[in-house]
Parts: sequence; C-alpha cells; structure tokens
Amino acid sequence: MIIHFSSDDVYQALKLSYSNDEHFKKLLEVLTLPPLYTTLRINSVENDPDNNILLEEIQLHLKKQTDALCRPEYNMFIHPVLKDCLLIQNRGPKTIDVVDKEIIVDLSCGMAVLRGAHVFKVGIMGAPMSLRAGDVVSVYADLDGHCLKGTATCYSNQKLFVGNGVAHVSRSDLFNSQTLQSGIGILMTHPVYEAPSLAEMLTVRISSQNLPSIACVYALDPHEGEIILDMCAAPGGKTTHIAGLIGDKGLVIALDKSSQRVKKMQTLKKKNIEMYVFDSTKAWCPSADGSNRPPYSPETFDRILVDAPCSALGQRPCYKNEILLNQLRSYPVIQHQLLKTAVKLLKPGGVMVYSTCTITKEENEDQVSRLLATNPQIKLIHTPYKLGGDALPTCDLSSEDKSKVQRFDPSFLYSDDKDLYNVDTIGFFIAKFQKLK
Repeated sequence: MIIHFSSDDVYQALKLSYSNDEHFKKLLEVLTLPPLYTTLRINSVENDPDNNILLEEIQLHLKKQTDALCRPEYNMFIHPVLKDCLLIQNRGPKTIDVVDKEIIVDLSCGMAVLRGAHVFKVGIMGAPMSLRAGDVVSVYADLDGHCLKGTATCYSNQKLFVGNGVAHVSRSDLFNSQTLQSGIGILMTHPVYEAPSLAEMLTVRISSQNLPSIACVYALDPHEGEIILDMCAAPGGKTTHIAGLIGDKGLVIALDKSSQRVKKMQTLKKKNIEMYVFDSTKAWCPSADGSNRPPYSPETFDRILVDAPCSALGQRPCYKNEILLNQLRSYPVIQHQLLKTAVKLLKPGGVMVYSTCTITKEENEDQVSRLLATNPQIKLIHTPYKLGGDALPTCDLSSEDKSKVQRFDPSFLYSDDKDLYNVDTIGFFIAKFQKLK
C-alpha cells in the first residue's frame, strides 16, 4: 500500500523530484508504516547523575506496561551519538486474527494506535449495538473518512485493521451519554504494531521527539553565552532542547505567529527562554530599539534555527493526504522569506540551520540552492554528525554540497544499513549555513 493523494497533481509534482521511480514508490510505501523505534529526549545535562535514575524509572514504567499486557520487555538504549536520545525498539507487524465485533475509529486515532496509543473514546466512530465493556473487539481505522459518528452496521468502505483490544465502554455510554466522553475506550491488547504508550511517561524531563528533530538541534550546536533565535518555535520541543544545552548562560528567543501555539508553549517556559507572538518574516528591522522584543536589529543573533512551516509529507504513518497543489506550492514562498530574514539577523561568523519534516525537493534542496545563489555572504557547511543521507541526485547542488545536507529518507529501510534507527525515521531535511565574516 502507498499513500493516497486526493490530488493527482500533487502526486505528479512529487514524482518529478525523484529520478528513480522505484525509489519514489518505496518511499510512499514506507511512509504508510510506523517507525519501528520510539524516540524520547531526556531533558538533562550530560553526565548528570540523575540520568541513570531516570532511565531506571523509564525502564520500570515500560516493564509495568509490558507485564500488564503480557508482552516481552522492550529493548531500550541511548543513541550512540545523540546522548540525550533514548531509543525504544517497537515490534511488528504482527499477524492478528480478527474477531466478530468491529470498532471503527477516525484516521488520526488509527495512526496513533500504530505508534503505540490506546483508543480514546473521542476517536471511536462506529461500534456494534451489542458492544459492552469487557468485549474483545477488532479495531479498524477509517481510511475514507466516511464513517458517521454512531454507525452500528459493518463499515464497508476502505478501512485498515490496526489490532484487537478490550472495550472499556459500552455503546450506550459512547453515543447516548449527555456528557463529553474522555479517557480510554479500547485498551489495545494485541495491536498490529507493539510500541510503548507514552501518555503516562512524558514529564518535564522526558519529551517525545523524533530522532531527526533531536539531530536538528545537534546540527545547530548551541553554546553557552549565545543569543539564539528559534523563528518558528511552536510546539517548543527544539526550543527547550536548545535552552537545555546552553544552560543559564545564554538566551533563546522563541517566535511564532500563532498566539494559541505560543500560549500552549508557556508550560515549557524556562528563565533562559523568551517567547513572543510575532511573524518571523518581519523580525528584521534596521531601526529596531535593541531590546529583546521583536523586531530586531541586523546581525543580532549568534545562531538561528529556521524549522520552517512545510507540507509535512515526511510524517509517518500516513495513508491519505488531502493537500492541494496550490497549498504545496505556497510553502517554498514562506520558507524563502524566513531564510532571507534569518540571513539579515545572523551575526557574521554565526550559524543558521534550516529544517523541514517533508520530502519535496522544492522545500528542501531547492531552498538551499536559491539561498546560496542570492546570498554570497552565506556558505553551506557540514553538520557535526551525519546521520541522514545526501541530497537528492536531481537537485542543483554541487556534489560536495549534496554531501553536506542531511536528508532522512526512510525508504532506505530496504538497504543493509546496520544503524537502522538512523534510517527508520520520519522524512526530514537539515541544512547548516554559516555567515562569512
């Protein structure tokens, strides 16, 4: 199975980025599958004696999960390079016999189950009239989005089996109750993919974050005493990672133009983070007053992260994408505006990292080529650790520059790469620049 695009124009536009049809097909296949590694970021400093205690607590929590569900313990280890990245090896796909009682959940709920979640009541769309708490059920994700809330008959449209579980609620409680339903509706005892449930594990010291997102901050390589700008900060994972690495001797300015997203970030607030609701494309102003509030004077920041808005086509698992061609083409425009502003705000000798969680050449390699062509004061440099692959062969970058970027391409799962955890990730792109003195 490959991702279904509602717009054939989008499919054809993506295909043009890939010179090898087989490569493109494999990529679209792998993007429908969940990664076989769950990655957590440990929010601590290196060599912190509390780290071992925290790891023991995580291991104990995982053992309670596996014991309760009669599963083997998960293999857990620290990434050999990203020292605050904890990897938990998932399992699957497993062959599960379906049962008669069928539960239909919405697509986002189904995708969450594939990454280790249980089914929450709010995600249940259809259930048989006979459903009672304690029943063993088979759970399916609605791939078409046509299942109406409260459906009682067998759903005949496209659906994806995600596993079996035990109902914690009856049909009448689900659909006839006058109160808003919350909490677990189906405990997934036998999912097609076994992965830890993170809902009770995440604390101030543990964050759920994809491996390339962690690698992105390592590429930025922040240092104590620096003033660092995160131009598109929400939801804040990279912001807090940067803040943790520079400690109290530095400052992170986090901008996002969405007031709601910045409001949600307030729970992550640290004394070395300042958050502002602001459009980062307008963050540069020659007559700025020199305060920490935006906009800013030219050459204010030592390092800048441009984790840009993108089409997010690298996210996994994904079975259906409804993005339209005009939407797809809108992202490179805003991305280039952000990069142009970042160049003006960066100090001479300063470092800038550009990243996306998408697979298109226009949003990745083409942005790098365009920036280099129009800004001779900027050069592309190597990242400290090369975990991703090289740029697409069809791009305009030189052979040397192609090796400097990091393109995380999960289609290479089919290769014999021994460090599978660096490959079995979401689709992601990282490029690192330096401003000449």
